[in-house]
Amino acid sequence: MIGKSEFGYIRNQKKINMIWLLVFVLIGVAIFLCGYLLTGTRANIFTVIAVLMVLPAAKRVVALVVMMPRKGVVRERYDTMLQAAGEGILFTDYVFTSTEKIMHLDFLLIKNGNVLGVAAPSRQDVEYMKKYLTDSVHKAASEFHVKVFEKDEQMLQYLDKLAQAEADPERTEKVREYLHSLAV
Repeated sequence: MIGKSEFGYIRNQKKINMIWLLVFVLIGVAIFLCGYLLTGTRANIFTVIAVLMVLPAAKRVVALVVMMPRKGVVRERYDTMLQAAGEGILFTDYVFTSTEKIMHLDFLLIKNGNVLGVAAPSRQDVEYMKKYLTDSVHKAASEFHVKVFEKDEQMLQYLDKLAQAEADPERTEKVREYLHSLAV
């Protein structure tokens, strides 16, 4: 099972949610048909139970709506970024939400007191994303710096210039846990 913010997460979630949606629909139809065949009418308890199968199916539809327009990163990009990350904590296929928007970063790296992200190539409000991410990170550790880049190369260049000063491991772990909890 691929956990959230790991390589291949988006592709995996699309598959899982489609399968579960199909299962809930099939179970609902099967329950309805069993009730209809047993009683000869639609007005029975089986129909009520079949209609209740809409609730878990709706949850899967919402998850698909969130994930369907998103694309995960390819292995080459991931390997390049993983190597550049070194000892840093690298999240990939990072989808998170605010009360107003669904946002998607191809990469999110926590390293040396910095949180660095690469926005996914889609129509997103990068300034809003940066502000939301900055506010979120500062809740966990106010001394961390946040930058969001539009291309991998920009982040790789920034990593080359990044100071090698280590951040407090406790604070880094707190930021990692907080950011992981934000991911969808």
